[in-house]
Amino acid sequence: MTDILELISGLTRQAVQKTFGTDVGPLALEFAENAAHGDLTVNAFHLAKALRKPPPALAASLAAALSGQGPITKAEAVGGYVNLTLDRATLVDSAVRPVLDDAANAGRNNLLNGRSMLVEFSAPNTNKPQHLGHLRNNFLGDTVARILANAGAKVNRVNLINDRGIHICKSMLAYQQFGNGETPKTVGRKGDHFVGEWYVRFEKEFQLEVDAYIESNEAAFQSYFETHRLDRKGQPRVEADVRKEWRATFKEENFGKIPMGAAAQEMLRQWEAGDSSTVALWKEMNSWVFEGFDSTYRRLGISFDKIYYESEAYKLGRNLILDGLEKGIFSRRADGAVEIDLSDKGLGKKVVLRSDGTSIYITQDIGTTVAKAEEWKADGQIWVVADEQRHHFANLFAILVKMGYPWAGNLHHLAYGMVNLPEGRMKSREGTVVDADDLLDEVVALASEEIRRRDDQATDADIARRAESIALAALRFMLLKVLPSTTMIYNPKESIAFDGETGPYLLYTHARMTRMFAESGQSEHGGATKFDAGLLVEPSEIAIARVLLQFRQATERAARDYAPSAVAKWLVDIAQAANTWYQEVPILKAADPALRESRLVLAKAIAEAIAAGSALLGIQMVGRM
Repeated sequence: MTDILELISGLTRQAVQKTFGTDVGPLALEFAENAAHGDLTVNAFHLAKALRKPPPALAASLAAALSGQGPITKAEAVGGYVNLTLDRATLVDSAVRPVLDDAANAGRNNLLNGRSMLVEFSAPNTNKPQHLGHLRNNFLGDTVARILANAGAKVNRVNLINDRGIHICKSMLAYQQFGNGETPKTVGRKGDHFVGEWYVRFEKEFQLEVDAYIESNEAAFQSYFETHRLDRKGQPRVEADVRKEWRATFKEENFGKIPMGAAAQEMLRQWEAGDSSTVALWKEMNSWVFEGFDSTYRRLGISFDKIYYESEAYKLGRNLILDGLEKGIFSRRADGAVEIDLSDKGLGKKVVLRSDGTSIYITQDIGTTVAKAEEWKADGQIWVVADEQRHHFANLFAILVKMGYPWAGNLHHLAYGMVNLPEGRMKSREGTVVDADDLLDEVVALASEEIRRRDDQATDADIARRAESIALAALRFMLLKVLPSTTMIYNPKESIAFDGETGPYLLYTHARMTRMFAESGQSEHGGATKFDAGLLVEPSEIAIARVLLQFRQATERAARDYAPSAVAKWLVDIAQAANTWYQEVPILKAADPALRESRLVLAKAIAEAIAAGSALLGIQMVGRM
């Protein structure tokens, strides 16, 4: 069956060529925002430059040429636009039948056909469990991978776990000093949570030592005060304000002066030197964390084609930079450090090797990016990383372009904003981070309460199964429905609501449509042979058809912009249109049997479309809410 949007686009292209003697190529159609103005709109402003005519005149000529062509029953020029109204039966049939035939294919597009894409996401540290921010990261990475594959790309998912460094040694040191041989198994704790508690313990013990050091080293403050006693205008500052400033900056600047800080630094040196006892402790604690991570990933429905570890990758990049130094891409400073000048990109100069020849973080990223491109034959890479790293990735991408890699122009940092709870920001050092597992448990509990309220016949096992699916839908949808760059507040109670723009609302709508169809006795295949699109003439039915036709447009926009929110918005639109229809017209009680059957087929199409769109967001349907 010919796609109706392609048909109308082709008719418009022919009308332009016939009327103006010029082939302007394929034409994009827009859906009219107000149904009273038609179904589709041709924007004549987009044609004005090529045809050298004013948009209103173009629109008037096009309207006259398009009226009555194919399924176009009316073409009206309004300013620089042509509003097209389509034959109702053709519109509905073209929207419903492709969904019934293959709902997933109805939402596929070919925007990225032939491309090989790599999506790197999650990137947790092995000193603590995953938290609310990781949930957003995991869901974004997983969903973007699904959306790119839906657009025709070959997609691989990778994870780079940060399992080395001073922050890892903090957990190790605290456990070594205070753990008394406990293990996750002996205390009944999930491994990543167990290790995370030792990270918090380190920070608490370290703070006690910092406080003690400050109290016994007044001379250190006085020295700081002497150099900071005046403000920028040369005016005296209040000593209490300077003292507060000094305390705030003290920990990082004087980390090695504090006993536990010095011990953590020594442990890192021992690890890098390959000390057997240090490496053994590191491996044991990491194994506990990895077991916990695996459990979380399984529960969230997250998987990877490969997991990289920073402990294995942190030395990558050095040889590439030394090779680039010989080629003149990089330069050596007087102090021995190697840098690159990115002034032409507005980024200034960036050091890539320290003066002692050791690597820094961007050195590793250069190496891993090149290694991944070669291993996966990827012509594009995407990193799902918080927006605090925008500058880092701008430097990384600019460096790789200067190094001459042909794929370097296809690198993208999918930056996402912070996620807070209504109570405020999370602070991992103080142990106030919202663990992903704990949050999911809380949302499952809320879903269970809602199910019990609505279904007093449900068994405990059935409630547990349904609540888990509903909770995951609630979390995923709420974290995906806004643009990734948005800093947002996640409210567990709002996310679990069965109405409004929520995941459970989609599940509820799907269940409502499916239940109607099942109760009707229609065939499993949708009864399409009994479907008479000409009978569906109610405004709410036409509205559903218009939304169904926008499915592919939404998935293409999501792939082009790396924005799952485009699919989420479409899902809300179809669910709202379906529920409006359900309230306004009789379906099971329709007087005409043929009308009843056609409406039930429409319900089937709605359910299939919601399931297909939700699958792109990683949301699975439930048979009953």
